[in-house]
Amino acid sequence: MKIQTPVLKFTLLITSLLWTWGAFASQHFDSADEMTDTRIIQLDNYVFQSSLVDATSFIMDVNPSPKNAPDGVFKPGVLYNIHIANDAKFKTGQTFSLMFNNNGEYTVYRLAAPDAPVGEKGQPIGTGELNKKTALAEGVRVWAGVVKDPFFANSQGVERLQQQLSKGTYDPAIWASAKGKNSFSGRKCAAIVLDVPNKLLGKTVNVFMTTAVPKDSSWEQVQYSALPLLSYFMFDDNKTLKSEHNRSRPGNMQDMSKYVSARVAHTSSVTNSQKDPQAYGDRVASMLVPDVITYYTWTAARFTAGAINGRSLSDDAMSEMLTLLLGEPVDQRVTNKKMYTHYFPYLIPAPFE
Repeated sequence: MKIQTPVLKFTLLITSLLWTWGAFASQHFDSADEMTDTRIIQLDNYVFQSSLVDATSFIMDVNPSPKNAPDGVFKPGVLYNIHIANDAKFKTGQTFSLMFNNNGEYTVYRLAAPDAPVGEKGQPIGTGELNKKTALAEGVRVWAGVVKDPFFANSQGVERLQQQLSKGTYDPAIWASAKGKNSFSGRKCAAIVLDVPNKLLGKTVNVFMTTAVPKDSSWEQVQYSALPLLSYFMFDDNKTLKSEHNRSRPGNMQDMSKYVSARVAHTSSVTNSQKDPQAYGDRVASMLVPDVITYYTWTAARFTAGAINGRSLSDDAMSEMLTLLLGEPVDQRVTNKKMYTHYFPYLIPAPFE
């Protein structure tokens, strides 16, 4: 499949001033509109130090509505891909891919390239089944199944933010007045958890995740994700750009920085938080584009508005992304219920509905 570079015209920059976020949903605000099968919707990504001292953990959350059937969690025949580059140009590294069958069993593939054409999956390195830990060659560990959703967000506060920004105003008191109810409390999702020994990784890794589906005699990439909420906060009002983002790769995203910069510049001017909103927008765009999670192996992961070093399960990603968007510190005032543990597979398994 040939991935087209997004064409950003002046009209796209103008629409960055409009705030028309869609209705809130369990897919962490960030699903592809054209996808009706929840099994291929990506939700969240995490990259952090493993419970093993010499390994790194990668988590890919998908499917906001897992069903009580082996084929109701992950879609059979689809490729769920974790791309791990050892360099900033995505030339070296690897891709781990999982493909499930109708019984919930899966094969893990490893490809010695982080950015290969869509559908390439390399060689099989092992098999597994839902909700069971599996040890693969060279110390790689994998787990896949249904979990308690670890994401937390003050959706009522973000709704109020949307309403205010559409009127050109912002009142920081909205977060406290919304009373911090976590709209994801009690929800479930599916997750793929991968532990990779650091000897197989670079000192710095750049990570993104995709899903690809078979189409005719080829493959089609239908979703892309890395940084939390980027697509929702920056592209949700523009279906064309959002679709291009889902079909993109890091090497052809640069034009998206114009859109991100314009949106952030406008928002920071509304909040009156920056002396030079355009310069601030450019700086944020340089942090967020290309859309990858950068992580320094062997270190403690932390995702903040000041710096991105992986993303741990305890990070308040919503507050940090809002801070970048508004240009001033935001505390969404929602309690992290800590739906995770400190040991593989880190997330808390949940029974089928």
